Parts: sequence; structure tokens; C-alpha cells
Amino acid sequence: MQDIVFTHSAGQTKADKLEEFFAYLRSSLVPSPSSLVPVLSADLFGMTTTNIDDLNIGQVLERALPYFDYIAPMVYPSHYPRGFNNWNNPNEHIYEVIKLALDSAVARTTASTTPVAAAAHERMGTSTPPIYSKPVYNKNKIRPWLQDFDYGGNYGPAEVRAQIQATYDAGLNSWMLWAPSNRYTREALQ
Repeated sequence: MQDIVFTHSAGQTKADKLEEFFAYLRSSLVPSPSSLVPVLSADLFGMTTTNIDDLNIGQVLERALPYFDYIAPMVYPSHYPRGFNNWNNPNEHIYEVIKLALDSAVARTTASTTPVAAAAHERMGTSTPPIYSKPVYNKNKIRPWLQDFDYGGNYGPAEVRAQIQATYDAGLNSWMLWAPSNRYTREALQ
């Protein structure tokens, strides 16, 4: 990965290039006078809610927020690494993983400033403050993907309901379930 050359982004970071692409999407998908306004959403890696760096994939929550109507972080507990938040196995802390991730996403979405690393691309010198003003967005712009598949643990009705409850407890009003099989746990749904 360190040896990859991105010829179309010389002099830009992955986060710069991805934000440029987000802006391009937003500006290019302008409706004609006779069409409906498109609703845009983006799926982001779940750890973008808790990490303020780009995770070496270019995804930074604050840099996606201005360009989409909804952000859908994939906060699957099975995709958090061993040791995340000092948990040996995040699959054993399903409610807590989702609640932590979404509390962080809500706080960052509704904040009027950016965290240091998310704003670092704008820093001009040592006298420039590391925190920058940003628009405040509605917390319900965050619409997470929740896990309904067995990976790293068994995900039945209790595990799926725990994620849904954590979403509501974080103050959000919507969520989506993902299962690669397209078979969902009916008992988990009200």
C-alpha cells in the first residue's frame, strides 16, 4: 500500500482527493428544472465516527458532511479491531460499540468546530489555530448501517435489537440493516 502511486492526485492526500470527488458529485448531480432534487448519501467506514484521521483510506467524517444529505457509517461491531476502546473482542460489546460510535458521530456532526486532525489540511502555519469553524448539521444526517450477519459472533434478535436501541439512545431516528445474504432477523424488528 505504501508503494502505490496515485497519478491523478499528485500533491494531494487521499482525504483531499476524496473530498474533491464528493464536491464533484454534489455539483454534478444538479436537477434539471423538471426533475426532482436528488438525495445523496455516502457509506463510510464505521471507524470514521471515532477516528479523526483518514484511516489511510481518505475518509474523514467532517469532509463528507457538506456534500451529502445522509452519511451511513458502517458501524458493524465485527469490523472493529481487537483492543478498540480496550475491548478484547468488540463483538462482545455490541450495544457499547454502536453507542460509542454514534455518540461520537452525533457530537461531530452537530459541533461548530472541526477536530484537529480533520482540519489539519487547512493549517497554514504554527500560529494558525488547529480548530476551525464548520457548519452545524442536523444529527439525523447520520443514518448508520447495523450488522445482521454472523461474523466474529452470533447475531440474532438480541444482538440486532441492541444495535437498534443504541442508535435510538444516541439520539438518532433511523438506521439500516445489512446482511450479505439478504436474510434479516425478523424477530429483531418491531
